[in-house]
Amino acid sequence: MKRIIAVLLAALLLLPMTVSAEPEQAFPLFESSFLQGWLCRDWTAERFLQELNDMKAAGFRSVILQSAVDLTHTETETSAAALYPSSLAAGSEQSHALEYALQAAAETGMQIRIGLVSDDRWWDHGWNMPDAAFRQWLAQNTADHCTVIREISEQFGERYAPLIAGFYAPNEIWNVMPDYADACAALYAEQLTAVRNALAESFPGHSLMLSPFYNKTLGEPEAYSAFLAEIIRGGSLRRTDILAMQDGAGRDYDAGTLRLWQDAVYAACGDMITVWINNETFTSDYSPLSADRLRADYLATSSAGRHILFSWNHYYHGKEQEAAFNQLLHSMAGDINADGAFDAGDTACLIRWLGSTDCVPENWSAGDADGSGTLNAADLTLLKRYLMQK
Repeated sequence: MKRIIAVLLAALLLLPMTVSAEPEQAFPLFESSFLQGWLCRDWTAERFLQELNDMKAAGFRSVILQSAVDLTHTETETSAAALYPSSLAAGSEQSHALEYALQAAAETGMQIRIGLVSDDRWWDHGWNMPDAAFRQWLAQNTADHCTVIREISEQFGERYAPLIAGFYAPNEIWNVMPDYADACAALYAEQLTAVRNALAESFPGHSLMLSPFYNKTLGEPEAYSAFLAEIIRGGSLRRTDILAMQDGAGRDYDAGTLRLWQDAVYAACGDMITVWINNETFTSDYSPLSADRLRADYLATSSAGRHILFSWNHYYHGKEQEAAFNQLLHSMAGDINADGAFDAGDTACLIRWLGSTDCVPENWSAGDADGSGTLNAADLTLLKRYLMQK
C-alpha cells in the first residue's frame, strides 16, 4: 500500500500547476524572531504593522517580544520601562507597544509570544552561589513575572488571547558549578512552577518558553543535561512548553560542539518538553552573523523541531546583511534532506518518506510548510509550488 501511495505522489509531482511570478512569502525556515523591547518600545501602530508584514514575507509565523517590562538597576536607583501600562513601571500609562503589536498580529495573521520581566540583576545572581541575596531577588523576580501575566490577562486577554502564542521567561539559565547545581536547579524549578501556575489561571492552554544556554568551559554536556532535567521535572513544565536552546553561535562553537551539546539537551528533555533551537545572529563582537555561518549552525542543529532567531529584526532587517539572509531563505527553506540546498531532491525525499521509510527527512521542520508539526501531503504540495516559484 505504501508503495502505491508513493507512485501516486510521484505522479502528482509531475502535474502542471499555475505559478505566480513571485512567491507569496518565503518558505518557513525560521519559526519566529526575538524583538527587543528597547527596539520597539516607541513604535507606532503603523510601524508594527509594517514589521509584521515584512516578517511574514520572510517566512516567520510569530514574533517574540523579548520582555514586556525591563528593570535596570544602578547603585542608587532603579529605572523601569514597559510595553504596556504596568504597575511595575512608573510612567508607563501611555505605553501602547504591546497593544499595537497585537493589533498588527490580528491584521497579518501572525502571533505574538510575550516575554515577561527582564531584570538586569539576573547577571549578578544567575550563576553565583544561591545565597540569601539570590533567593530574595529570585522571589521578587518571580512575583514580578506573575504580576505581568495577570496584568496582560486583565488588559488584553479577552480581546487578544488567540493571538498570543504563549509567554517567554527571559532569565537565561546556564550551566553552573557542580557544587551548587542541585540548589540552583531547585530554585529555578520553584520559580517556573509559580509562573506555570499563574499561566494556568490567566491563560490556560498557553505555553511557556525558556531559552537557556551553555558555556562549554564551565562543565561537561552530561552534567548540564542532568541540571536541565532536574529543572524541567521540578518546574511543572508540560510537553507543550518549549525549551529553545541557544546554540552557541556567538561564541564561535564548531558544528561538532553544537551537536554534542544538543544531544545532551535532548537527553535532558526527553518527552517532557518540546525542543527548539534559538539561533544566535551575532558574533562575539556583536556584529551580524554572516549568512554562511548561520547556515552552518542551522545545519549542525537541523534535527530540532523548530528554529528561531535572535534577532532578525535587529541584525538583518533593513541592514546590508538582509540580502544575504534572504538568499539563505530561498536556498535552504524546504531543505528536508539537510544537504544545504532546497531542490528536487527534497521533494523526492518527501515522496519516498510518505510512501515508505527509505528516506529520512533529517531537517524535517524546514519542510513543515503548513505548520502542523509533522510532514504530510499538504507540505508536499507547498514544497512543489515553492520549488517551481524559485
